[in-house]
Amino acid sequence: MNTEILNEITELEELESIYCEMHKDVYGTKARWYRAESVEQARADLAALSKALEIELVREKEMQIEAIAGFMALAENYGGVAAAKRYQHQAYGTEGDDSFLEFELGLPYGFFKEIEQTS
Repeated sequence: MNTEILNEITELEELESIYCEMHKDVYGTKARWYRAESVEQARADLAALSKALEIELVREKEMQIEAIAGFMALAENYGGVAAAKRYQHQAYGTEGDDSFLEFELGLPYGFFKEIEQTS
């Protein structure tokens, strides 16, 4: 049996794989259960999922903007970003891990590095 043939995947399998990964971006879990009946159905399903992804990306960006505003208000009350960050690390038990704190607060990845560079 030719191993090259075994390593090739069909267009349908590739589309199903893309759907599975994109589903995770939209809903947080891979759609390992997804099987399309045809290439056309897979393309239509991907188009619908792409629209859902666009909506999710906009929603996520709005949530990050709100999180930034909330943290900056907190920083103003605590007397600066460093103090607010220190208190939040303690409150969330993130042990000084800025990336983990960004995640916990809903801030965009790299927010603290960016804000430290601009200060």
